[in-house]
Amino acid sequence: MADTSGTEVMRHASRARAWLRDNGLPYSDEIPLRVSGAEFDAGGHYGVEVPVVNSLRVLEATLGMLRAEGLAVTRFNETLGAMLLSDSEVTDMLTLCRENDVGMVLALGPRPEYDRKAAFYRGGFGASQGRRINNNDALAQTVEEAIRLTELGCRGLIAYDLGVIRVLKEMRGAGVLPADLMIKASSHCAVSNPVTARIYQENGADSVTTMHDLGLAVLQDMRRVAPGLTMDVPVDVYATKGGFIRFYEVPELVQICSPMMLKIGASAQSHPHDPVNANTIAQRVQRVALCLEYLARSGIEARYVSHASPHRCLPETIGSRPPCRS
Repeated sequence: MADTSGTEVMRHASRARAWLRDNGLPYSDEIPLRVSGAEFDAGGHYGVEVPVVNSLRVLEATLGMLRAEGLAVTRFNETLGAMLLSDSEVTDMLTLCRENDVGMVLALGPRPEYDRKAAFYRGGFGASQGRRINNNDALAQTVEEAIRLTELGCRGLIAYDLGVIRVLKEMRGAGVLPADLMIKASSHCAVSNPVTARIYQENGADSVTTMHDLGLAVLQDMRRVAPGLTMDVPVDVYATKGGFIRFYEVPELVQICSPMMLKIGASAQSHPHDPVNANTIAQRVQRVALCLEYLARSGIEARYVSHASPHRCLPETIGSRPPCRS
């Protein structure tokens, strides 16, 4: 047998790989990693996003612990669905975020778990539906939620359905929703490859939470194929979603995915619906500090997102109603 050591391996699916490569599409997981070089529109490479801040009580406690540790974050995510919050609580949360110079992204509903017409979602095969809505009334109610929340000053919305994202884009273009509204695709949209990411960008998403287990090569091609999309990358994950923590990869993620949000703190919970208490919040804040320490220790050039970027989703001041704090 001839000595073939050192010879390049012949890859399977070679015709497909050649066509994909020649047409500028992803073709392999074994590609050189390169610095993105892109920044947010107003400057900066990365921001910090903290999920599961679902009530005024949790928001107040989280802000207090962040201040005590000398930490700043870019924006919070409310993830249960803002339809579960009154106008008063939404207004108070947005006001508190504005006062503390931090953004808030609120989740749209109704989602299938709240919708009596989404019986399939509750069945054994319901996971295949994701959180996509399956009836016209739910679409209308979701749009009404978008109008309500933006009227209260919200400038960041999380959507779970590609069709909803497209409608929000059209409403924003028509002036029904604010021009500076940021539309975020949830991880439940299952954006797991670069071509899907491009479809979400083309249909109105300004940012997308990537699937939790994507490798560096896939994320790099996602950045290349969807250059206008901010990538919100989970760097630690709920135990029920895998439980992994990729802090050592944070410097690579920032270089490859910029402009991007480091989505930090999920590993403080086993499941996103677990109750949040003081210990949960303290662990979440500790994860933020630790992740940023890994980034600082790497020595790479990485600038925090500019204060002027609309991707911060800083709430607008609407009306003059004073906040009602208990």
